[in-house]
Amino acid sequence: MIEVLEKKYLDNFEAFLVKNRQWFLDRLKSKNEIKKDWLKSFKETCRRNYENSSELDTGAERVIHNLFGRYSEESVSKSNEYKKLLAVNSCPIGSDLMFETDEALIHIEVKTATVSNKSDFGGKIQISKNQTTYSVDKIATGRAYKFKPSLPTIYSNNKICLTYVIQIIHKNEEDLPQIIFLLCIPNGLLSSIYKDENCALAGKQTKKLNRLGSRGDIRFFYKNAQRFETLEGKPSRIKVIHPYSYTKELLKKFLGVESIEP
Repeated sequence: MIEVLEKKYLDNFEAFLVKNRQWFLDRLKSKNEIKKDWLKSFKETCRRNYENSSELDTGAERVIHNLFGRYSEESVSKSNEYKKLLAVNSCPIGSDLMFETDEALIHIEVKTATVSNKSDFGGKIQISKNQTTYSVDKIATGRAYKFKPSLPTIYSNNKICLTYVIQIIHKNEEDLPQIIFLLCIPNGLLSSIYKDENCALAGKQTKKLNRLGSRGDIRFFYKNAQRFETLEGKPSRIKVIHPYSYTKELLKKFLGVESIEP
């Protein structure tokens, strides 16, 4: 039942994003028209060197917030039925976007990475405690790694918690991203299927445990959790939004997988 809902919203979000792909891409490159006004300040204040600092880090969140505000107005099914409104939830603990439906509370995290910063892509993605329900005791290298998520697997109103990531991988000097993809992170109740030692790597944050006795983040190794294992045909948990046509080489370079087909 959990994976049925995970896939349902993955498919709905994919259809919505693909339908609005051109608007999405146009808004992502809108920064370039006024680049001379902000580039110097950006280079002076970016946390890492410019090549590894994404110019879209903040702007992409704005674009996707704006886009999902139109979700209820768009037809996202082949039968042209309109999907129910995604109601924004005001919970202080959660991802960049948090929505509520009659059956789930949905978190969507927006991630950006430059092509030169390979630690942020290639089958793995950084996830913090407010962005997942997935608990970890051991990582893929075999060593102990305590990570306690802040999101519940099921909320107290009996709605399942579903978590997704939209990642944009790009070059700062180019208008169009190399790839944009949508990923569904498994609910923590599925950990017996996916296993933390298979799909978790050490995160970026300090090695010290926080006051909750947890590390602050993990790198979710989705390369080892790329399919809905309990569903017929084991469909992919990954959807490519851009480019429209993509090669096996592109998937391998940026997602660490060779195929997302059934």
